[in-house]
Amino acid sequence: MDPNCEDSWRTDKFRDLIALYAAAIRRLCAVYTRNAADREDLFQEIFLAVWKALPAFRGEATERTWLYRIAHNVGLTWQARDRRYRREPLEDACIPVCDPPDPRRIDLIEIISLLPPVDRQLVTLWLEGLTMAEIEQITGMRAGTVAVRLTRIRHQLSEATHG
Repeated sequence: MDPNCEDSWRTDKFRDLIALYAAAIRRLCAVYTRNAADREDLFQEIFLAVWKALPAFRGEATERTWLYRIAHNVGLTWQARDRRYRREPLEDACIPVCDPPDPRRIDLIEIISLLPPVDRQLVTLWLEGLTMAEIEQITGMRAGTVAVRLTRIRHQLSEATHG
């Protein structure tokens, strides 16, 4: 393939991925950090990793699953690094997830933010509409285990929201 053609394909594909998945990846970033500036940094790191990995994408998984897998790996690395270096408390507990903000959705996000990181990630992927099989490919956790954990989490969230 002509290198110029390949660069053009890569650039076009990258723009398409950003257009299609930017909002979802921004929501996923909130799983890993509550700080607005850190969420933006993480978002940029994820898409930098996507840019670097794009030439190796062979279509063995859907592009959505492939993208979330990259985001998951970058997010885990970010979280481990962030935990090691963070000295001040997390800020921006209220994560904007829609415009204009929906108070019910903000309440749900605040409750989800109290879950352990793995549970936050599973809920976020599920709320983004990924299937159990896709979540398995992204997290490496068996689909059956994901389903059981999500059922438990839904019960916890239901109890938290209904008293």
